[in-house]
Amino acid sequence: MHTIKLSNDIEMPAIIMSTNWMDYPTMKKVVTAGLQTGYRAFDTARDYGNEHIVGKVLKECLEEQGLKREDIFITTKIGNSQQRVGNIDEQIDISLKNLKTDYVDCWMMHWPYPNYYIETYHKMEKVYNSGKARAIGMANYHVRHFNKLLEAGIEIEPHCVQFEHHPMRTADDIVQFCNDRKITIQAYSPLCRMIEPIRNSEILHAIAKRYGKTVGQVILRWHIQHGSVPCFKSVNPERLKENFDIWDFKLTDEEMKEISSMDCDYKYHLESASCPGF
Repeated sequence: MHTIKLSNDIEMPAIIMSTNWMDYPTMKKVVTAGLQTGYRAFDTARDYGNEHIVGKVLKECLEEQGLKREDIFITTKIGNSQQRVGNIDEQIDISLKNLKTDYVDCWMMHWPYPNYYIETYHKMEKVYNSGKARAIGMANYHVRHFNKLLEAGIEIEPHCVQFEHHPMRTADDIVQFCNDRKITIQAYSPLCRMIEPIRNSEILHAIAKRYGKTVGQVILRWHIQHGSVPCFKSVNPERLKENFDIWDFKLTDEEMKEISSMDCDYKYHLESASCPGF
């Protein structure tokens, strides 16, 4: 598995499988196929309501395939309701119990919840220092949220951030900020759900034809060369194999620019729905 190194030297696989909203039968099939294909990173969150299923499935699949806990990378997240309660040190223990592990590889704040996210991050720093999380970070942050966090005087710089990132939302300001501070990017909805402008893009189809690849593979390769880690969901084992088959070609600088020219700051997910006053 190709990996990318976080600022604290922890290695994270360069492509991640998301498990959001999957039930046990679906997840068991998908994770089994994913591990067999070569995936070693899995994303979940408390608010997906299936952390405990992720833990059960991973434990079973690792045993069935002769793998160990240290062979995989698990990301999970704190929801807004946990931020409101404020018992962050207890929340990590709940996640660890759900996931049947004594540590998570990356622990994120799901949203920069107004009036709570700075205090939450300070508490996450303590969890990181305890060893229960090998890396900490956040999801759905903008540069202004990072700046407020830094102004508050944090001890540990975020290791990772996850946000919606794809050719129609290149988010150059956030990417530049993260690159400057060595914050690794996990890109959710990396294919923008293959909506019509993506699916029928002449730019993407021309590049895909050139390399004998699919449009999805070209976009995932664009992510890899950007240094962002695509985090996608699929319940189709064949699609998992297709999305993993991106290591045998390289886009030119011109092709990277062509793909980035599709940017129109389009967001598939409305951030304000989960973060009032965002």
